[in-house]
Amino acid sequence: MFRKTLLTSLLLVLVLAAWVIVMPGCQPKAQEGAVAPPAPVEAPAEFEWSEAPTLASIPDGPITGMINGEKFEAKTVRIEKTDDGPELEISSVAVETPTGLAMDDTGIELRFSIAEGTTAEFMKAFDDELDVEAGHAWYWYEQGGDKGPMSVNPTWGCALQITEWSLQADEDNEKILGHVKGKVAICFDEVSDEQKGWVAGTFDCIYYEW
Repeated sequence: MFRKTLLTSLLLVLVLAAWVIVMPGCQPKAQEGAVAPPAPVEAPAEFEWSEAPTLASIPDGPITGMINGEKFEAKTVRIEKTDDGPELEISSVAVETPTGLAMDDTGIELRFSIAEGTTAEFMKAFDDELDVEAGHAWYWYEQGGDKGPMSVNPTWGCALQITEWSLQADEDNEKILGHVKGKVAICFDEVSDEQKGWVAGTFDCIYYEW
């Protein structure tokens, strides 16, 4: 009899404990003053042309844009080491080898003043004065027939961010000096709203020299 009463009492205690735990008012409260982690900043789905492009305006994904009034999609992106500084090369055609020539293409080049192997930002608005040796952007496109490519050097602005820049030579290709990751937006002044040129997106590419 005593054992049965003891078992019954223990059972009632367990039921009461479970009931207290699931009561809404008995849940532990968040620590006062605790700060929730910030929500990640999402890149825009599309890019809007601007005389002063920003890093926040650059959409995620491969580099695309509008050049000479036509849609542009980058098939080759790489950074070349030159005597005038590093140059970001963006081409509409895929090269046969990582350091091969891009032929019969629409292309954009951006010379920028970020030191080799470092991570930094390079920004320029249309109104900013910049020595051509410190930075320059231009583009070209094929005119068709026997005319050859047309090189265009309009007023430009850019937002470039290098997030990774490793310097490690490629064992299979001595021209490849390293690897670079980042994002970029380049805008060009054009004669009409329909022909405002720009490219924007992210890249993960080789760093090389001839």
